Amino acid sequence: MRAGLLGAFCLLLAFGGNSSGVRLSAEVDPLNAPYELVPFSGEDTLRDFTARHLNDPDLWPTVLRINDMASVAELAPGDVLQMPVVQVALADEALALSLAAIQRATAEGARLFAPTQIGDALADRDTAVESRGEGEWRDVVTFAGSSTEHAEEAFEIAVAQRDRAAEALITDIHGRVEGRDPTEAAWSDRALDDILVEFERVRTLTNSTTQVTFRDLSRLRLNPNSNATIQRMRSDPLTGKEVTKVSLQSGDFYALLNQLSDQDSFEIDVPGIQTTTESDDFWIKKEDDSALFVNYDTAALDIESGAAKVSLGQDEGVVITDAGVAARAEVLDRTLLSGPMDQAEVFGSGVDLAWQAFPEASGYWFEVAADAGFNRMITTEWGVKETGFRVEGLTPGVHFWRVAALDTLGLPGKWSETRAFELRIDETPPFLTVLTPSDAALVEADTVEVLGASEVDAVLELNGQAIEIDADGSFVVQVPLVEGENPLVLVAMDAAGNRSEKRRNVIYVPREGVDISLDEGLAREGDVLVSRTAEMTVTAATTAQPGLEAVLWDATGAEIGRTRIGADGRLAMTVPARHEPASFRIEVLSRGGASVGEIGFAVQLDDEAPQIVLDVPPPRATSEKTLDLTGVIGVATSLSIDGEDIEIFDDFFATQVVLSSGRNVFEMRAEDAAGNVGVLLVETLLDLEPPVINQAEMSRPQGDAGPIEIVVTAQDEGGLRQAAPYLVEVGDREFEGYLRCDSRAGVCRASLPATQGAMTLIEVVVLDYAGNEAFR
Repeated sequence: MRAGLLGAFCLLLAFGGNSSGVRLSAEVDPLNAPYELVPFSGEDTLRDFTARHLNDPDLWPTVLRINDMASVAELAPGDVLQMPVVQVALADEALALSLAAIQRATAEGARLFAPTQIGDALADRDTAVESRGEGEWRDVVTFAGSSTEHAEEAFEIAVAQRDRAAEALITDIHGRVEGRDPTEAAWSDRALDDILVEFERVRTLTNSTTQVTFRDLSRLRLNPNSNATIQRMRSDPLTGKEVTKVSLQSGDFYALLNQLSDQDSFEIDVPGIQTTTESDDFWIKKEDDSALFVNYDTAALDIESGAAKVSLGQDEGVVITDAGVAARAEVLDRTLLSGPMDQAEVFGSGVDLAWQAFPEASGYWFEVAADAGFNRMITTEWGVKETGFRVEGLTPGVHFWRVAALDTLGLPGKWSETRAFELRIDETPPFLTVLTPSDAALVEADTVEVLGASEVDAVLELNGQAIEIDADGSFVVQVPLVEGENPLVLVAMDAAGNRSEKRRNVIYVPREGVDISLDEGLAREGDVLVSRTAEMTVTAATTAQPGLEAVLWDATGAEIGRTRIGADGRLAMTVPARHEPASFRIEVLSRGGASVGEIGFAVQLDDEAPQIVLDVPPPRATSEKTLDLTGVIGVATSLSIDGEDIEIFDDFFATQVVLSSGRNVFEMRAEDAAGNVGVLLVETLLDLEPPVINQAEMSRPQGDAGPIEIVVTAQDEGGLRQAAPYLVEVGDREFEGYLRCDSRAGVCRASLPATQGAMTLIEVVVLDYAGNEAFR
């Protein structure tokens, strides 16, 4: 245990008793010790103040929190701050112990031989570091202590492993890999995590690779059709020094050695060629009559073949033939990658890799791996002539790839940058909806707005033309139309190639104005249509196409009825009629529902017949052979006498009829616009003959002293007028006056006062209604 506060703390917790004569209570806990009170002078910042007292300036937020301050603005010179000096020291001491234990275990190969334990140690230490930032000092000490325990366990496991004969592990296999240890008579398959021992042979078959990892995490990557033997693996468990020698019989491998280890040497044996290296990054290939070497590290790669000796510096390569002839060259620079871009998403089970052409390249070598260190190889291709290659059969997940150009000697150049792409399997079509227009929509404008939504990352096309999608996934575009049907095909395609399609068919019918005229034959009174019944059928002629809709509206804007335009543009609507005029409107709608024409009118119920009023009643009898008739007929639109139409002047008439001898009866018939009929019979007598006087007498019915009575009897077809003038003589006196006639009885009478003398009826005139006179 290291000396210090942590040691003291552990002793206090462990013994809880006396030390150096001082009795300590079991309840003594340094982590619960009171915070030190330190005045803040204000001469420096809180960050500098924290660094001076806690050795960590980044703990200033924790200091604020301990002192119940929300911000530095609340801090004033002279304030006394509580500072967790003891707690920070204990926490830092625990963290330092855990770090030392982790480093010690790692140096012994814990990452390879005790990955679980060293992983737990790292995780607990990370938690302790996080707790320190939050001021949770007890959690820091607890997790740091746990980290130390896991690291010590990892160290013990690693040391125990290294006590065995040196071994290597197969840490990656792609394809088929075979091995043959010294005890085997034939080749057998090798699997992931198989242990390799000294003198074991390993070979890769076509399109196969494997990675051999040594205790210090040094790696050898055997590429396809390669054959190597691990000739020697020795390690000193006390010093950790190792000696490794690998013999390459055929093929090639790529080496990444861990220069942080204390290994003494790593030798590469190619038949006829001795190689020693301090380089930790190199590539070797054995062909039938030559060997190729490339060194990518600053440290040297020394090669000796017969009398030829070559020391390769960084980014240098050499070709050595069996005759010892060497061709040396600087390897080609980095190849620039084209696509996919770094961190790109790729959909499906394959990917197209592309890079820029390198002018001096004779071919290319690319690798695809499941990790950035290319420890888990997926595929590798050597000698690709094109600047691109499609890799199939990949599984979902993150993949890494890189490319190196091959020069004319066959030496691989510097690796390109490493790029990553994520392969995803996506068979779900992208979301796509069209809000407007609806299918089979009728529009009258020469453009239509297409509105909808799709996935933000989808590629959207309308009839083959790209459409931009807004950040919220919506899209809107104005599409020009041609008259008639316009098919709209929307296609959304996501990065995986999944496709969604929506179709709409928009019918463009240009809007044309429609003329409407009410039929002339409709009953009218002025500008008002009239009906004898409570409903009236209004008919009209239009220029509209058959099938268009017509709507009837009342004065309030309420819909009364609908119909469709018939053949030849005809329409008929049934309209209610009331005694008071009511306004209506017929509107013709286009196929798209817009108004293209309208007409207004008024309708009134008229169920009263017109009255014929004569200015002068016709005479009962007349001697005139013609009869003048004048009068008014109100709102009548026609007038006839015995079926013969009579001209009407505004609302009055004047006509003359010819009379026939005898009684004449005429029927006057007036009809208004609604069809109501008023009838008036006109009757008169054409009388051209005077009355016939049958008898005229004067008498004194009461005796000679009584009054005188004049009696005249007469007859006439047209009737007698009420008064008949007379002249008589009685004695020497004359009397004149009027007889009162009873036309029905045919008797005219008059009385005179009693007068003596002879009576003489000088003259009596009887008139009929026609004005004819009879004398006696």
